[in-house]
Amino acid sequence: MTDHPLTDDFCHRIAESWPPDAAEKDNMRSAADWQLERAIAWLKLNTDDYLLQDYYTTYFLTEAFLDDFKKAMRPTKTQENNNG
Repeated sequence: MTDHPLTDDFCHRIAESWPPDAAEKDNMRSAADWQLERAIAWLKLNTDDYLLQDYYTTYFLTEAFLDDFKKAMRPTKTQENNNG
């Protein structure tokens, strides 16, 4: 068992058609960790772009943020090739 939030049981539920072995479960956890690090990096660089301030309040552009965040987490092949 592991203290990772992606437990053995959850790995089995994700992989409905086969029982993942220990290496596959470790790979699933590594992929989840990689995606989380990627998300955190994007958030640190981009979150301020979705704040609008006027004299009275600050607004967060939620829908635009979510759309762009989803695109950043699932880039097209063209976007991946342009980013390195």
